[in-house]
This record gives sequence, structure tokens and C-alpha cells, in this order.
Amino acid sequence: MAAAYKVLKNTARAGNAIIGAGVYSAVLQQGEAHECKVIKIANTTFDPWLDYYNNIISSHLKNAHVPQVTKVYVDEENNYYVANMEELDKECWDLYEDWDFDKYDFAVDISNLIIGKMIQSEFVETYEEFQDILFPSGIEEFFQLCDAITDETDVMTSDDEYENCLDPRLVRKLDIHASNIMFRRGAVVITDPWCNLDVDDHPSMDGYIEDVTDKHIIKNYQIDC
Repeated sequence: MAAAYKVLKNTARAGNAIIGAGVYSAVLQQGEAHECKVIKIANTTFDPWLDYYNNIISSHLKNAHVPQVTKVYVDEENNYYVANMEELDKECWDLYEDWDFDKYDFAVDISNLIIGKMIQSEFVETYEEFQDILFPSGIEEFFQLCDAITDETDVMTSDDEYENCLDPRLVRKLDIHASNIMFRRGAVVITDPWCNLDVDDHPSMDGYIEDVTDKHIIKNYQIDC
């Protein structure tokens, strides 16, 4: 984990602004803002995002609803990874002022769709007026991604957590919420669908960034408060 923090400091020292952070990783802007590239640095190779990349993103490269990743470097010995990928929008700007669309409700409905609490026809009806913006290649492509996530998910809800012989770090629990969906010129992108069962016990990257006194991190910490 210490290695990940060193990589984070060096990347920030090079002038890359920290624009996002969560439990497992921080995201830094790579180069100039207009280049729309980011660097994702994670403090554990048990981050289930690596499973998302290896099991789903890599086999759905033409799907408009997965993030575009150009490179992933994994250091198992030092327990961190670095990924280069596209920068996405936190909001669907085409619908930002549309009071009939709410990103938080949308994320809940995506989660319910994957869990099976919402059927596809109901989802289609709910978002029919926004389809051309959110699903520019057709909503079936989005359903294909959701089906793939369903197939790869070990635990759908907190109520489904159970005792087993697996390392909790290896169990993929569905974790779709508003921070884990983003947008590419309007199209919804599922960026990170899972956490693992030991997420609450894992030292968080965002907590480290907020507490650290390194001047390069503080100078380049540009997450909106």
C-alpha cells in the first residue's frame, strides 16, 4: 500500500491534478484538461475494478457503456495498480437542467435492473424520453453490459452476504450508485460496479489524501467540495 501512495505523490508532483478519490483509488488528470485523459492509481490489487477490466471491459470494448482503458499496470508484489483511461463527465450535461431526470434515481434503477428488482420493459418505459442521449447505440447494448455484470456478481445486496470459505477481498458485491456511473457526451458509462466484502475495513485512498501533509498532493488536490 505504501508503494501506491508513493506513486500517487510522484504523479501529483509531476503536475497531475487529483480530480477524484474513493476507497480503493484516486484519479488524476493526465496532461491538459482538453486531452480528456486520466490516471487511476489504486492502493490494492484486490480492487474488484481489475475484475471488471479483465472480465467485462476487455470483452466489451465496443460497448458504449464501458470506460475506454488504454493501459493497465499491475504490481502484485507491491499491491497496487495504475490504469490510463478516458476522462468522463460526472453529470449528463445534456440533461442537467431537465427536472425529469435525476442521476441518483437513475443509478438506483440501474442497480435494481442488475439485481432483478426492475424488469427491462419497466426500465425502457422509465427512460424512453432520454434514450437517444443516454443510450446512443441502442438500449440493448446497455442491457448486454448489465447482464454481464449480473453474471459476474457474487453478492447482489447486503442481505445476501454470507459466510463462506472465500477471502472477503475476492467476493464481488454489487456497488452501483451515483458516484459509480458517469457520462461520455451524454451516454451513461458504468465505471466501477463492484466493491468487495472487506470494503469497510480497507484503508481508503480518499482518507489518505485528505489527511496527508505532502505539499504536492495538497497543491494538486482539486476535488470539488
